[in-house]
Amino acid sequence: MLQEFFETAKSDFLATFDGAWIFPILIISIIWIMVKEKEWSRKFLLGILPLAFLALYWCPLSGQLFIKLLGEDVYWRVLWLIPLAAVIPYAGCMLLKMLTGVKRQIAFVGLMALLVLGGKSVLSKEWFEVSTNVYKIPQYVVDVCDLLPGNIHAVMSNRLTPYVRLYDPTITLEYARNALIFNSIEDVSNRGATANLYKTVQESEIDVDVVGPLAREQGCTFLVFSLNRTYKGNWEDYGYREYGTTSEFRIFVDVNYEEGQDTRKWEE
Repeated sequence: MLQEFFETAKSDFLATFDGAWIFPILIISIIWIMVKEKEWSRKFLLGILPLAFLALYWCPLSGQLFIKLLGEDVYWRVLWLIPLAAVIPYAGCMLLKMLTGVKRQIAFVGLMALLVLGGKSVLSKEWFEVSTNVYKIPQYVVDVCDLLPGNIHAVMSNRLTPYVRLYDPTITLEYARNALIFNSIEDVSNRGATANLYKTVQESEIDVDVVGPLAREQGCTFLVFSLNRTYKGNWEDYGYREYGTTSEFRIFVDVNYEEGQDTRKWEE
C-alpha cells in the first residue's frame, strides 16, 4: 500500500516539475522568505504554508486520503495548492528591494533570465497545433458532428466527448469527461447503467450483447466509436444499424429514429 502511494506521488511529482528548474527555485524562494521576511503573516502564507502543503503531499496518511477523495489519476493536483506564482515573485521582489541602482537592474535581468532559461515555452508543438477550423477543436470532431443531426442523445468515444457540445450544443451525451472517474473503479456493477455502459465501451472489442441493451435502456439514439474498435455480437439484434463513418469513427443509429426527431435527454 505504502509502496504504491510513493510510486504514485513520485511519478506525479516528476511529471509536474521534471524538465524545469521551478522546484529548486521554489525551495530557494521559501528559504529566502523564511529567513528575510519579518512580518509573521507573510512568512506564514508564503513560507510555512507551502512547506506544509509539500509535507501533506508526501505524507502517506494525508496522501492516501487525497487519493481516495480525488482519485489516483488526479493526485498531482494537490501540488496546485502550493502558491508558486506568489512565492517565487515575492522572494524575487524581496531581493530587489535590498538592492539599489545598477545592482538592482542587474539582479532583475538575472532573475528574468533564470526563469526563462529554467522553463520551457508553453507555445510549443508539444501542447499546441495549428487549428484546421474556426471552432479551434480537432477536425475529427467537426467531421463527426457534420454527419449527425441535431437534437439527439448519444454515446461517444472519449476522444469526442470534451468537444462535441462546443460544436453542437443540441447534442446531449450519456456521459462526458466526468465519467473518467469510473476508470479507477474495477467493479461498477452497482453504479448504474451509465457507469456500466461507459466501462464496457472502453474495451477494444465491444460486447454488443452488453452495450446494446444498456444503450437502448438509456435512450441513446446514436453510438459513435473509433474505427479501431471491433464488435462481438450483432447490433441489429438490439435495434441499431450503421449510420455512417468518418476517417476515424463509425456511427450507429437506432433503427426507429426518424429524421428531425428530438431524442435529447434534456433541453438547453
